[in-house]
Amino acid sequence: MLLDPAQLQTKEVLGWEGLHLLNFSQSSCSQKVRILLREKGLPYRSREIDLKKLEHTTPWYLGINPRGVVPVLIDDGDVHIESNDILTYLEDRYPSEESWIPSGESERQAALELLELESALHDHLRAITMGFLAPRKMMEKSEAELEVYLANGPDDPYRKRQVQWWREFALNGVSNTQVRKAVLAFSDAFSRLEQHLAGSQWLVTDHPTVVDIAWFINIHRAALAGYPLERHPAVREHYRRMLDRPAFRIEINNGPLSLRILSPIYRFFRRVSGASLAAWKEWPMGSDVDAPKEELI
Repeated sequence: MLLDPAQLQTKEVLGWEGLHLLNFSQSSCSQKVRILLREKGLPYRSREIDLKKLEHTTPWYLGINPRGVVPVLIDDGDVHIESNDILTYLEDRYPSEESWIPSGESERQAALELLELESALHDHLRAITMGFLAPRKMMEKSEAELEVYLANGPDDPYRKRQVQWWREFALNGVSNTQVRKAVLAFSDAFSRLEQHLAGSQWLVTDHPTVVDIAWFINIHRAALAGYPLERHPAVREHYRRMLDRPAFRIEINNGPLSLRILSPIYRFFRRVSGASLAAWKEWPMGSDVDAPKEELI
């Protein structure tokens, strides 16, 4: 999505030359874009927006992206937001010899549908991330921090919804109901991917595309949380195939040393204590039978 320059409050970026990516190392949407940039070998300047230090809530950043999320791509002063839109823009603007976007009409339509499905999982991805990949207290935002997030930028409905989500998370954490909905959504999505991978190594064409990149991040997060990928053997093999590509492997391992040390320890604790996402695998997937009681994790 290309933003209207007239709506930008941080005007300095309009004069930036070349490619710049405003991103956070551990952001799933940022990882998508960095993988494609690395695969394509495009030179760019990475500008870290530290979400833990709330740099995305500053007037400077909200003056660029009023939604207050990452990543943002700036190409010779043109400002692009929304990770999947950035992926398709980069291939259209800087085409590779072997295109990362399907060219055939039916394949392109399938790609768009799969990207829409992936985008629709955003809230479910956040639920399993906050519920299983980091201690709740470490991820909570204070009311004062949320007020700053609201006040520092132009009025934006998306940002208001984000603030409401974080307020509820601070009060209640992630509920079992939220997790179950996430599990069902991922189970259904992965079952659809199985159909696309039947007899094929990649989701849409005979080579990797932006669709594979977008889905890789979701599969990776789910696997880290303990989702039993053995339920979807083709998806599991697809995930392993992508991990064999250096660009994919390098970008998911980027980030502060503290997070790269603490996160595996926390995930190990969840696993040995029987509290990883794998503990939910006995639930009937795709049915409301035997829905659990409302509890908080």
